[in-house]
Amino acid sequence: MKTIETTYSEFSRMLLDDRIYEDPTISFTDICASLRVSPSDLDEILIKEIGMNGPEILQSFQKLLTLQALPHTRENFNN
Repeated sequence: MKTIETTYSEFSRMLLDDRIYEDPTISFTDICASLRVSPSDLDEILIKEIGMNGPEILQSFQKLLTLQALPHTRENFNN
């Protein structure tokens, strides 16, 4: 049985390495299902460590992706 800390690490890897947020249909619930953890359990450690819940983190990454796609902001991100 994996610990919630291991699950937190796997969630981070999915965001940072796998870039799952690029799939606009993915939800925090989907991610938790693939990690085999309840959303409330993962939320608990995310709020403790980051100060945001899972859906907020996922939405933040998706908003950043949207901003990077805009022509006038792409130059700012590359500088």
